[in-house]
Amino acid sequence: MRLTGAYQAVEAPDVEREVAILQSSRYTDDFFLAWKGHCRLSTLPAVYEPDTPANLDWLACRSVTPWPVVALYLHTDKSVEGLPWGSVTLLDHRTAVEDVRIFSALPESQRERHIRLIVKRYQRRVTYCSMLEAIQYLKTGGGESQWM
Repeated sequence: MRLTGAYQAVEAPDVEREVAILQSSRYTDDFFLAWKGHCRLSTLPAVYEPDTPANLDWLACRSVTPWPVVALYLHTDKSVEGLPWGSVTLLDHRTAVEDVRIFSALPESQRERHIRLIVKRYQRRVTYCSMLEAIQYLKTGGGESQWM
């Protein structure tokens, strides 16, 4: 997440606030969104819950944007010396936003099932990338992305 602040026009205090939230949560799955000087770490249920701030932020990035949009799925499975440890999945933000749009409209039970399936997919269908590729993604937001 801190690297996002290095490559996007996001204020360092905003990124640090979201990092602190990540560090205080235990063993969870989150989405991180950075766009046009803003960033937000949100739980998956909050992103898929209609009309929540997290949901509205993701839906605001629906159209083609003149600025890069960074969308990440973060899975934390343990804490090492007080720091979250897990995996980061680079997302194609347009695909992720369309998914949020479609599944936000469903009843809560169907959204919960979809979230479980998405977590399983992001954890099992892994596309590895180099640090250079990750930095390029953070700079450009992926554009026409190869990412999930």
